[in-house]
Amino acid sequence: MRNTYLNLTEEDRDYLVALTRKRTIQARIVDHAKILLYKSQGLSLDKIAEKLDVTKRTVQLCISKYNQDGINAALYDNERSGRPVEISNDAKAWMIN
Repeated sequence: MRNTYLNLTEEDRDYLVALTRKRTIQARIVDHAKILLYKSQGLSLDKIAEKLDVTKRTVQLCISKYNQDGINAALYDNERSGRPVEISNDAKAWMIN
């Protein structure tokens, strides 16, 4: 298996490094940022998965999302459809007051 590099722009690299240093961000987002940074350094999928204690499929999916749709797609989940909200905003405001 060959080690291919992920070509990150300087702006993307700086953003990812900044994310890895934040303490108030979700661990999953930090892991995805590290995946992209490690891949840009040429590490194999197996090494990245081992280093971050995630599955190889997680690494592949993160890199694939980056290649297809960019950095935000790789780091953050899309909004999912689901059960509609049952409490209106007015009701929430009333409960808080």
